[in-house]
Amino acid sequence: MVHRVRGTLDGLTDDETRLLRPIGMSVREAAARTGTLLDRLADLPGVRVFAGVRPTKRSPRIGFAVCTPSQVLLVESVAWPSGAYTVTPQGRVLCDGIYIGQSVHPLLGTVRLLRRLARRQHVGAVVVVHPSGRGAPSLPARSPAGPAWLAPDQVHTHLARQLLLRRRETTYCQFDTNY
Repeated sequence: MVHRVRGTLDGLTDDETRLLRPIGMSVREAAARTGTLLDRLADLPGVRVFAGVRPTKRSPRIGFAVCTPSQVLLVESVAWPSGAYTVTPQGRVLCDGIYIGQSVHPLLGTVRLLRRLARRQHVGAVVVVHPSGRGAPSLPARSPAGPAWLAPDQVHTHLARQLLLRRRETTYCQFDTNY
């Protein structure tokens, strides 16, 4: 990543209590791969990319936040082996129908909190799923309440489209990446 991305990934740790985590690589490695994909978004007018974000003192650190004057997208990174992934209504992640000990619940809770705090901005979440091992994982279906699940080759196009669709003149979001 180059200087266009504010903050660092140093605060991301491989912690078994992380409810969304990579399998087969470290949290920082998965986030660094995503950071490489997000770097080009910083070239778009009005787009800022923050790394190693902790939206509140109590929330878990998230890999990235991509901001425009009217939108905040939280971007988390995982790496999963091949399999058919689904998400239950409670946010539990299943692979081939078996719970893998991961959940999107904390990420969605952070989205809800930021929506309350930043009333003028659209807040959403994206999970970038890097393949781990042979074959690509089959990603969960999109749901209105859940995050967008993206393969690495979909990231730039999807996020650029999302960010450009919601452009308006308002103030920029700010994140303290030093908690």
